[in-house]
Amino acid sequence: MTRKHKFGIAGILAALLLGGGVAVALWSTTGIGTGSAKADTVQTATVTAATGTADLYPGFTGGDVYFTITNPNPFPVEFTAMTAGTVVSSDPVNCPAANISVAGATGLSITVPANTTSSTQSIADVVTMVLAAPNGCQGVSFTIPLQLAGTQA
Repeated sequence: MTRKHKFGIAGILAALLLGGGVAVALWSTTGIGTGSAKADTVQTATVTAATGTADLYPGFTGGDVYFTITNPNPFPVEFTAMTAGTVVSSDPVNCPAANISVAGATGLSITVPANTTSSTQSIADVVTMVLAAPNGCQGVSFTIPLQLAGTQA
């Protein structure tokens, strides 16, 4: 072994010993403090009237209401109850809105995925047309404000 090789090996051994010594001399520590997380704010879903089957006639008590729901939340929502508001007739002169009534509904199970608009939904058998509805009600559309109640699915 040449002198050059001996110095090279000695240099490597010295570096390893110093490095090992430094590693032994390093102190360990911990971190103490706080982090944070924040809850999202629930956004109100939007209910929009949709065209459905024309099923109302004088005295009929099983009419359906049709709509879509836009869920802007980052989680799915299941709607379980519906309350109807004041009905509006598309022809209030010939067929006042008083010719129909809308019952509330419970026990529903309408789930809308996160950040989506549902396909057309319906709630069956909640719209009634009075028996005395005039001929002017033929072909008339009724807008029914809906309030749906639901929770995160």
